[in-house]
Amino acid sequence: MRQAQLIVAKILSFVLLMSLSPAWGLSVEVVYPAKPIRLIVPFAPGATTDFLGRVVAQHMTEAWGKSVIVENKIGAAGLIGVDATAKSPADGYTVCVSTGAIAIYSATKGDVPFDALNDFEYIAMIGRVPHVIVVNKDFPANNFQEFLAYTKNGQPFPYASTGARSNAHFTGEMLRSSTGILLQHVSYRGGAPAMLDVVAGHIQIMVASLTTAMPFIKSGAIKPLAITTGTRSTVLPNTPTLKELGYPEIDNAEWWGVIAPKNTPKPILEIWRSELKKVITPALMEKSPGLELYPMTPEEMRKLVQKELVTWKEVAKKSNITE
Repeated sequence: MRQAQLIVAKILSFVLLMSLSPAWGLSVEVVYPAKPIRLIVPFAPGATTDFLGRVVAQHMTEAWGKSVIVENKIGAAGLIGVDATAKSPADGYTVCVSTGAIAIYSATKGDVPFDALNDFEYIAMIGRVPHVIVVNKDFPANNFQEFLAYTKNGQPFPYASTGARSNAHFTGEMLRSSTGILLQHVSYRGGAPAMLDVVAGHIQIMVASLTTAMPFIKSGAIKPLAITTGTRSTVLPNTPTLKELGYPEIDNAEWWGVIAPKNTPKPILEIWRSELKKVITPALMEKSPGLELYPMTPEEMRKLVQKELVTWKEVAKKSNITE
């Protein structure tokens, strides 16, 4: 194993200052990281969040010479892992690859155990990916217009998402509300198990991350019908957007960012940001077809969460989603 790379951060030594007069204004140099780091992934192995988390963990492990260990802490559409992050010590040894669902949790219930705006440090945005409306290869619709016609009659059609209160779930509810089609949500514990059931034909419809869907689209196991962002995806250029199809109000994407517990020391946050710049590159986007660079500052990330909190509360109210 390569020799550990020592990264020195200047942080305030509270222990030292407790024994000395504040007038000294002393600071000390400590090595970071000095021990393994836990990187929480709130979703199951095999999904996009897990892929990105492992890319980040591998890069940091190689760069710093200290293990960055991925922990898949799954459940409640990612809420369990994000909550564990909020409750972890703010010492730089727990970080999380969160999705945009962090803005959804508080949109449906008042007892969410954390505050999305005030309980985290927003380190860096990794990227975003559109959702794609997909159906099993044997579903009797080959385009969105046929899909609309077929799903407006009879009993509600079940559709899969990565979990209740996930971005995909709320996008599906926006689709149902805007188009009048008959859909019923079925929650899964992550995109990978949901997609496997769609491919197997156990469930016919899914609002899926484009990165999760692309391998199965290429193999012909599923059919893409529409993209959820305002512009077409470069990896799926022949699939229209919902905006093109007459639903401009549906313009959203799943996004991923790195977060840490509130009050994690700023120098440590800067170390992470500096190293993440070497990870978040066009080369990473090529490894995960459909993923797009989505550059923004930590403050812009926080403002995005604030904006999406409002959007998702409106969706929850309109669709009567309470939990």
